[in-house]
Amino acid sequence: MGNPGRSVSQRWEGPDGPLGEYIRKETHNTLEAYRNQRNYVDRDGKAEESKAKGGYAGRQLLELVQNSADALEGTEGGRIEVHLGQHYLYCADSGNPIGKDGITALMFSYLSTKQGVNQIGRFGLGFRSVLEITDSPEFFCRAGSFGFSRSRAKEKIEAFYPDAQYYPVLNLPFPLAPEPEFESDPILKELSTWAMNIVRLSLKPGADEGLTKQIRSFPSELLLFVEHVKELKLSMKEYCSKVNLERVDDLYLLHKDDDHSIWKLFECTYELSDDALEDAKPVYEEDSVLITWAVPIDPESAVFGLGWGRFGVD
Repeated sequence: MGNPGRSVSQRWEGPDGPLGEYIRKETHNTLEAYRNQRNYVDRDGKAEESKAKGGYAGRQLLELVQNSADALEGTEGGRIEVHLGQHYLYCADSGNPIGKDGITALMFSYLSTKQGVNQIGRFGLGFRSVLEITDSPEFFCRAGSFGFSRSRAKEKIEAFYPDAQYYPVLNLPFPLAPEPEFESDPILKELSTWAMNIVRLSLKPGADEGLTKQIRSFPSELLLFVEHVKELKLSMKEYCSKVNLERVDDLYLLHKDDDHSIWKLFECTYELSDDALEDAKPVYEEDSVLITWAVPIDPESAVFGLGWGRFGVD
């Protein structure tokens, strides 16, 4: 189930396309800044390590799904698939392909351009949590593919500072040729038949244990707050779970495998106080916050239309 009206025949752009050129230029500029100011290396490296091991640790799956959900905003029939393999974690979506703004947000997390009230991730600070489980995040996007590498960053920075202790990984992307990777990775190749964006994380030893727990305990209720995501699939080894969201009048039907629950959503806009506004800047520049919450409904007291029978959308 892809996005109606979106053609998956759109080709995968190679490393010499506009996005690849932009990545090379931005990485060159960043390296020049590091060459001229050693403190930038330590600043960015420490910040990256803090986010990977700090409050975002242990929530990589949630951050990846949230980013995919933001990519799907403005589309219909949104699909996200997460798969934990033997060597890689994959997260694919059928949303809008990443562009220059997305690259900027990845490299410089406080410059994330997310605007919509329904956007909850899209490469803010939380994405840095993946560095707890991988040293080489990769993005395969139809607009242009690219990767990051701790060993590559170390090589580049040690050319200036042989005694460097920090190597900012996400500040130094490089273009990737997607087709050879598709041919060498059957899972990646299958995802590429429908996805617009695929994140592939080469896993550090032992990372699969924590990710297994994250998959099994993933809060399916997230879909209630991103209703443009219609299907979420989580799989690994012999485990596979599908979550679908359906709206019938003012009720939301959440289907997870053979379990079904009914919810009603409420929202209000809260005007921030002067103290809260001051504390939020420069990360958040709006004067108000949209608060949304979901309440489970007793099936015996709910009234349904014809849509109640539409379970398990494939």
